[in-house]
Amino acid sequence: MIKPPALRPGDTIGIMAPSSRVDREAIEQACHWLDNYGFALEIHPQTFAEHYQSAGTHQEKLAAFHGLWNNPKVRLIMSARGGNRSGALLPLLDYPLLSRRSKLLIGYSDMTALLSGIQRRTGLVTFHGPALNSFTNGTEEKHLELAFQVMAGMETELPMWGTQIMRPGKADGRLIGGNLSLICSLMGTRWEPDFKDAILFLEDAGDQLSRYDRMLLQLRNAGVFERVNGVMFGDFSMADDKGAVPFGYHLDEILNDALGNAKIPVVTHAPFGHGVNLVTFPVGVMARLDARASHEVTLKLTESPVEKA
Repeated sequence: MIKPPALRPGDTIGIMAPSSRVDREAIEQACHWLDNYGFALEIHPQTFAEHYQSAGTHQEKLAAFHGLWNNPKVRLIMSARGGNRSGALLPLLDYPLLSRRSKLLIGYSDMTALLSGIQRRTGLVTFHGPALNSFTNGTEEKHLELAFQVMAGMETELPMWGTQIMRPGKADGRLIGGNLSLICSLMGTRWEPDFKDAILFLEDAGDQLSRYDRMLLQLRNAGVFERVNGVMFGDFSMADDKGAVPFGYHLDEILNDALGNAKIPVVTHAPFGHGVNLVTFPVGVMARLDARASHEVTLKLTESPVEKA
C-alpha cells in the first residue's frame, strides 16, 4: 500500500476534468469556496476543454492529469465533475510515475474508474469523495469539510447518518467501491478491484431499476458477494421504473436478492452518493463496519489513509 502525504493548510489543489465537460461559471464559483478554505489552486486549462460531451480528448485529459501529477506544488488532484469516459485513461496512465510521486486524488461518480483502477494497479490510497462541482450541486458543507479532514488524517470514525441495517453483523476489510456502473465496467479488466475480504461500498444515480438489478446480478454471478466481508449501499437517487412493462421490484428487494445467501453485514441508505450526502471513503484502507442490530451503525478507519509529516 502507498499512502499519500497528508493534506495541510495552504496546500495547492490541482483541478482537471477527467470526464464530461464543465460549466465554467459553476467551476469558478466552486473555486471561490476552496479559496475560502485557504487552499491555493492550480486550474489546468484542460478543465474547460470541449470535445463532444467530453472535457477534451483523451490525450488532452492525459496531459492534464500527468501535468498536475508532475507538478511538485500540487498535493491534491480534484476532479472537476463526473459524467463519462474517465475510464478511457486507464490504459494510458504512467503508473510508475503515480507510484513514485504519490499524491492525494479525490472524486466520485465517473471518477470511480480512476480511483479504483489506480488503487488496484499501484496500491495508492485514493479518496471517494466530493468533486469540485460538489461545492455547487447541493452537497452539504459538512461533507466538504469532512473530506479535507479525512485527507489530513484527522478523522478515524466516519459518520453513518441515516444508515439502515439489511443484514446485521460486524466486519473488517479494505474499503473498495464507488459507482456501481463504473465498478461493473472494470470487471474482467486489469483494473478490476480486489474484492477479497473487502468492505464493498456502492452507489448510483439516474438509472432504471431494471439496470441496477442487471448490474448487481453481474457482481453476484462473478462471485463478488461471496468474496467480500461486508457491503454498504449508499444513495441510489433518481431511480426510475419507466419501461414499457414496469420492472415492479423495489430497490431494497433488488439489493437483497443480489446478495443471495451471503452471510455478511449489509447496510443500506448509507450517506454517500449523488445526493446531498457524500461522506469521503479512502479506497484501499482497512476499516471496521459494525452493523450489529443492538448498536448504531458505525464505520471506523483502523489505519490512517495518509502519511503524516
